[in-house]
Amino acid sequence: MSSIQKRDETSRASDEDYKLSTIGSPTVPDLGEDAKIEAVYNSEYEQALASTKLDPWSSRALKLYFIVMVGFLNAVSSGFDGSLMGGINAMDQYLNYFHYDTVGESTGIVFMIYVVGNCVGSFFAGPITDLFGRRGGMFGGGFFILIGSSIIAAAQGRGMFLGGRFLLGFGISISTTAAPTWVTELSPPQWRGRLGALYNSCFFIGSIPATGAMVGTEKMNSTWAWRLPLILQVIPPVIIMSCVWFCPESPRWLVQKGRMEDARKVLINHHSNDGQSNAIIELQLREFAESIEAKRFEPFWDYRPLFSSTNRRWRMLCLTLMCVNGQLAGNGLITYYLPTMMKNAGVTSSHTQLVYNFANSILSAFGAFLGASVTDRIGRRRRLYIGAFVLACLLSIVAALSANFGEAGNTNISGANASITFIFLFGIAYSFTYTPLQALYCAEVMKQDMRAKGMAVHILISNCAGFINTFANSVGLKNLGWKYYFVFVGWNLCASVLWFFFCVETRGRTLEELEEVFNAPYPARASAQKTKVVVKADGDVKVL
Repeated sequence: MSSIQKRDETSRASDEDYKLSTIGSPTVPDLGEDAKIEAVYNSEYEQALASTKLDPWSSRALKLYFIVMVGFLNAVSSGFDGSLMGGINAMDQYLNYFHYDTVGESTGIVFMIYVVGNCVGSFFAGPITDLFGRRGGMFGGGFFILIGSSIIAAAQGRGMFLGGRFLLGFGISISTTAAPTWVTELSPPQWRGRLGALYNSCFFIGSIPATGAMVGTEKMNSTWAWRLPLILQVIPPVIIMSCVWFCPESPRWLVQKGRMEDARKVLINHHSNDGQSNAIIELQLREFAESIEAKRFEPFWDYRPLFSSTNRRWRMLCLTLMCVNGQLAGNGLITYYLPTMMKNAGVTSSHTQLVYNFANSILSAFGAFLGASVTDRIGRRRRLYIGAFVLACLLSIVAALSANFGEAGNTNISGANASITFIFLFGIAYSFTYTPLQALYCAEVMKQDMRAKGMAVHILISNCAGFINTFANSVGLKNLGWKYYFVFVGWNLCASVLWFFFCVETRGRTLEELEEVFNAPYPARASAQKTKVVVKADGDVKVL
C-alpha cells in the first residue's frame, strides 16, 4: 500500500464514528442547513481544497497567468503550421513557384517532411527536457522553430523549403514536449485542468492570424502572397526565447533534482493568495516527498522504464489512446485539406476557400476555448467517449451531403451550404472534444519520472498516426474524394468504445494521487469510483 493510500485510509478511519452514526438513517440531522453531500474522487484532496480558496483575480494569480502564457506560445507556434500550409496549398502563387499540385504525392511529401522532423525531434525532446529543465526545452525548441521558419520564408527552391520544414518540425516536437509538461506541473491542482486545457487550445491563436493573413495576401501577384504569412511564424519563438528564463521552473522537476526548498518557494509564490503556505501546498509537498525521487542518471536512449510495470503500461495505454484517437478523428482533413473538402462540397473559388478556412479557424477556436473552460466540470472520460461518437455522426453527414451536392455543376446552393455547415460543426466538435485534452491528458497520466520521455513518445506516436493526416490523406482524397471520409467515421466509432472501457479519469486528484488509481487492477473503473462526503459551511469535509 502506498503512502498516499495509507493517508487516505487514516482519514477514513478518523471519521468512522461519524459514518456509524449515519448508517440506517435516511437523513443526517446534525449537518446544519448549509452542509451538502457531494461525490468526490479523493476525500483528502477535497478537504485541502475546501480550506484553500485561491482568488483567481489576485495579483499572484494574474502573474501566474502571464507566466503560463509563455508556455502557451509554444502551442501558438504549432497552430501556425497546420493552418498556413492548408491555406498556402490553395494559392496559385505557391503551387506555380514550386510546381506542386493541391493534392497528390508531391504535396504529401511537403506535409510529411514536417512529420519526419517531429519524429526525429521526439527522440531528443525527452532527454533535453529532463536534463536542462522544462524552460531549457522550451528555449531549445524555440531556437529550432526560429531557424526553420526563417528558412521556409526565404526558400528559393524545393530543397530549401523542405529543409526548413524539417527543422520546424524538429523544434516543434521539443517545444511541445517541454511546454505542456511545464504548464501541467506548475499549475495549482484546482486550476490544472483549465490552464492545461488552455495550452493546446492556443493552437488557434496561431491558426486565426495565419488564415486571416492569407486572406489578405492571396491577391498579391508575387511570392510574397505566401512568404508574408510564413514570416509570422518567427514571432512566437522570439517571445518565448526572450521571456522563458524569467519564469519559474517546474516545482516537480526541482524536486527531481533534490531542490525541495526551491520547489516550496515556487509553490508558495504561485499557489497562494498571500505568499504563505496553505493546505493544498502542504499536501503537494508531502506527496512530492513520498512520490518523487531524486532522479539518477538514465541513458537518454533507455525508454524501458516507461513499460516496466503494469501501472506504467496502463499509463502508456492512456497516452497512446489520446495520440491515436486524436489524430484519426478526421481533424487532419480539416487542418491540412479544408480547401479540398470545400471543393468536394462545391466551393471552387480559391479566395472563397481561404475565407472559409479563416472562418473555420475562428469557429474551431470557439469550440476549443469552450471545451477548456469546462474541463474541470465535466472531466475527461465522458467528454471523450461521447465526443468521439458525435464526430462519427457529423462526418457521416458531411460525406452524405458532399456526395449529393459536391459534384461539378451542382445548382443546389442550399445543399452545398449544408455541406459546409456540417464541416464547420465537425471542426467545432473536434476542438471541443480533443483539442483541450491532447497535451493535458497525456501529461496528467504520466508519472513524474516518466513525464518528459512520455510526452516525447506522445509526439512520436501522434506523428506516426498523423502520417495518415499528411501523405495518406492527400492520396486518399485525390483517389476517393468524399468517400475517404468514411475511414475516419469508422475509427471514431472504434475510439468511442475504446474511451469507454479504457479511459482513466484524472479530474479531482493531484498528479501524485493518480498513483493509487493506476495501481488498481482495473484503473479505468477505479478512476470512476467516487466517495460521498459532507461539505460543511465552515469548509470541513467528512467522509460518509
